[in-house]
Amino acid sequence: MIRSRVSPRTSALFGVPTFLGAALLFVVQPMLGKWLLPAVGGSPSTWTACLLFFQTLLLAGYAYAHFITRRFAPRQQLTLHAFLVVAAAVVLVITPVDRSPVLAAGEPALTIPWALLRAVGLPYLVLASSAPLLQAWAALALQREAHWLYALSNAGSVVGLLAHPFVLEPVLSLHAERSAWRALFWIFGASTVLTLARLWRLEPSVATPESAAPAPPPIPAQRSRWLVLAFVPSVLLLSATQHLTVDIAPMPLLWVVPLLIYLLSFVVAFSVWKRAWRGPLLVAWVVGAAALGVNAFAQAAAPLPTQLAGTLIALGSACLLCHGELAGARPDRRGLTGYYLVIASGGALGGVFVSLVAPLVFSDYYELELGAVLVFAVLFFAPRTGAEWTPFERRALLLGSALAVPLLAASVLVRALPPKRQGVVVERSRSFLGPLRVVDAAAGRVLTHGRIQHGLQLQDPALRRTPTLYFGVGTGIARVMEAGPRERARRMAVLGLGIGTLASYGRPGDTLRFYELDPRVIDLARRDFTFLADSAAEISTTLGDGRLALERESPRGFDVLVLDAFASDSVPVHLLTREAFAIYLRHLAPDGVLVANLSNRFLSLDRVVRASARASGLACAVVKTNTDAAHHVVRAEWALMARDPQALASLAVGLPLSEASGPEVLWTDDRASIVPIMR
Repeated sequence: MIRSRVSPRTSALFGVPTFLGAALLFVVQPMLGKWLLPAVGGSPSTWTACLLFFQTLLLAGYAYAHFITRRFAPRQQLTLHAFLVVAAAVVLVITPVDRSPVLAAGEPALTIPWALLRAVGLPYLVLASSAPLLQAWAALALQREAHWLYALSNAGSVVGLLAHPFVLEPVLSLHAERSAWRALFWIFGASTVLTLARLWRLEPSVATPESAAPAPPPIPAQRSRWLVLAFVPSVLLLSATQHLTVDIAPMPLLWVVPLLIYLLSFVVAFSVWKRAWRGPLLVAWVVGAAALGVNAFAQAAAPLPTQLAGTLIALGSACLLCHGELAGARPDRRGLTGYYLVIASGGALGGVFVSLVAPLVFSDYYELELGAVLVFAVLFFAPRTGAEWTPFERRALLLGSALAVPLLAASVLVRALPPKRQGVVVERSRSFLGPLRVVDAAAGRVLTHGRIQHGLQLQDPALRRTPTLYFGVGTGIARVMEAGPRERARRMAVLGLGIGTLASYGRPGDTLRFYELDPRVIDLARRDFTFLADSAAEISTTLGDGRLALERESPRGFDVLVLDAFASDSVPVHLLTREAFAIYLRHLAPDGVLVANLSNRFLSLDRVVRASARASGLACAVVKTNTDAAHHVVRAEWALMARDPQALASLAVGLPLSEASGPEVLWTDDRASIVPIMR
């Protein structure tokens, strides 16, 4: 193809676009995920849908690279790719950097990829295809293996992934970050075109028979092995990320950490992997898998570091084991594009399974346990075409699977078939927004999302109007809802419906509007619970994200506005930013009260709400109450906010007020991090 001897300067030309392109490929992922969050109500599944898009377009880029290297002459390849790079740069010039996304109507798992395609489709395709193309061209130009470019590409991916939460996000607004990404893409485009021009000027040479001959096609078993070894870590990556964000927060940092581990496993496997590591990694994998297996029994009450450690150890060791086997099975340079195409196909199939298939076939988040079992299955069969297991490794694998697989199965069974002492499952369902379950327990009927109870209605007909859990007697929200003269009708709104418990505080003449993102919650609240039907107030429900709905509506003049749109322990960050509070104030009556549920196991949300209240000119008092089993009330933390400090002090008299848990942390739509408020 190209002269076999090239200068060191030409070799360097391959490295710059390879590294920069990979960095841009991954810095844009958490950046656009954060950009999309407000449009989908801060759903933890947003990142899963984003990864599906990124993996699919990565597959498209690898398919394009494989196609043109097989079907076009060398200079035609260079010309075609140069044209595509220039076209992508022009698209970024004419595409506006929107401050907020607009999603089409439909299933978010499909509308999110469509929004991303419109935002960065062609540039992302170019970035995804450049690494395998540059590696293939470098291998032919230098007449030697160019695996160093693959390692360099993965290193660039790691740098790009870390750049968003630790470099760009702390100093740049989201809008400025997107603008900076565009500028860096133009630099990448210029360096790529320069490299292609240099290759064009090199005189074609008569290739040796070895380099000119096409690569022998891999046998189906070999291709299937590559596919499975790429598929299983992808499933584990997405399901582990989903596990972390559902119970904590859909934040870029918690997206980045699992993806970083996943990428580092590629870097290690394709550069410095040693077979001697398999034994210790197997031990680490067994420990991590066992930790996942006890998920349903102990992790719900475990400290955050313990939960993170168990999940991330399992993910890291499994990815290294699978990717190590994958790297050991790579072909020579003539078959690299096809090899990478199969790897990308496995990753994309993992994304399709977790994002699209699992919500249809599973009623709860079972993918993590399933992925762990698949890892054991893959490891049993992976060495058949590579180095066999040593006796120690085989014993570790057999004993580890005998320990972990039953625990993983038990974890699934406990959630799928809870013990009778926990009650009878009346209904369960799962969608993009997560799993819901209605259970008839001894105390009453309960609605759960993830591990968190979102509502309890007592079974005794005489007590079914009694508010419970976070909303019961003695809580901050109870004081607000019971306050005020009874002869005056109130206008109230709640972001987050649950089972409609707060409707029990409604009085004749009151109007109470619930904003709820999940249509299933509205159906369950009306069909399986009676708080809405029993309320003396006039009840209405609005489907959609509460903040976005309020932003579109004219001022309502609410006397009480309640923020309670939390799913499991996950926090919809966009509801607590300074910009969100500006929207709430526009709808709040002059003497109205803004109330926020701060109950969370892992995050000190009072520090964020106090900062947003102060920035909005609101006085704030945080009320923290303990569990009261006699009244079916759980430990709750509520922030009460009003424009008049004296009126707020009068409202909070006698309540157990809480001091600030630490320095205030102001969140904005452009900048919000959970790191400072982790407990």
